[in-house]
Amino acid sequence: MADETWDQLEAFARKELGRPIFGGPLKLTPASRLEEDLRLTGLDAVEFIDKWAETFHVMACGFPYRRYFGPDSLDVIKSVLGVFSEKFRDPELVPLTLGMLAEAMRRGRWDTDEIEATCNIGLRRQP
Repeated sequence: MADETWDQLEAFARKELGRPIFGGPLKLTPASRLEEDLRLTGLDAVEFIDKWAETFHVMACGFPYRRYFGPDSLDVIKSVLGVFSEKFRDPELVPLTLGMLAEAMRRGRWDTDEIEATCNIGLRRQP
């Protein structure tokens, strides 16, 4: 059975992300993680999510960008201090998948708890 929502999201992602640097087709599945697999971080990730929400009319007010994406660059001093003190460590990121975005498209809104539960994201909820 064809999934029109997935087809639309896949076409959008291919257009926005382009081709990999070393050629070949971009491998996209519902399990593809935006940060880890597709290398979307920082401002690029924010722009991707904002354009996705606008394109597909998904209500995403208050989208928790910091829950899913790290910064564009590494803060070396903070990283070194984090080795010695938990106070300086960034919270562990929760993987955001294309499947989660497709689920939000079906619902017409982003609801972190519901979408993570539906998509079986078993990590503990970050404050």
